[in-house]
Amino acid sequence: MIHATAPRQAAIRRSGFTLIEVVLVMSLLVIIASITLPFLGNSFSRAHLNAADDILRDALTRGRMTALQSGEIQAFRCEPKGARFQLVALDKLSLPESSQPPPDTTDGEHSAQDILRLSRPRLPDDVIFASADIASSNQVAALYGSMGNSGWSDPIVFNPDGTTSDASIVLQNNQGQTIRVTLRGVTGLVTSSAVSNEAPQ
Repeated sequence: MIHATAPRQAAIRRSGFTLIEVVLVMSLLVIIASITLPFLGNSFSRAHLNAADDILRDALTRGRMTALQSGEIQAFRCEPKGARFQLVALDKLSLPESSQPPPDTTDGEHSAQDILRLSRPRLPDDVIFASADIASSNQVAALYGSMGNSGWSDPIVFNPDGTTSDASIVLQNNQGQTIRVTLRGVTGLVTSSAVSNEAPQ
C-alpha cells in the first residue's frame, strides 16, 4: 500500500513546468516573432497603401459627381510629399489664409467652405503623395495665375460637363511601394496600377 501511493505523490509533485522548459518555450516564441514581424509590417504598409488608393479614387470620383450635380466647377489638390488633400469649389480654392473661416472642429483639416465631407481629409498613416503630374488648366491660370508657391499641387479641375484635368498621382508608403492613380480628362475615368516599387519622378 505504501508503494502504491508513492508514485501518485511523485506524479503530483511533477505536474508543473521547470525553468528550463519555460525558457525554451519563450525562446521559440521570440524566434517565431522575429521571423513573422517583418512580414506583418510589410502587410500593414501594403494595406495602408491600398486604403490610400481607395480614398484618392473616392475623392476624385466625388469631385466629378459633385461638379455634374451642382453645375459648379470643383477642384482637387494635394500636398506633395505630404498626406493632406482638399476638394473644394474652384472659386473658393485660393482664398487668402486670413479670409478663410476657421477649420471645422470635427477633423481640423476641412474648412466650412468644403463642399464634400470625406471620411478622412488625409491619407492613412505612412502614405504620402509622392508625385502629382497634373495637366495645366486654362481656367485656373485665368483665375489665379501660377499657383506653384502655394505648397499644394496644381489643382485637378472637374467641369460640370463631366470632363476633368488629365492627372497621374503616385502614392507611396514607408516601404517604398507605390500605386499610380490615373485620371482621364475626357471620360473622367479613374484607374489604379498594381502595387509596385516605381520610383516617383
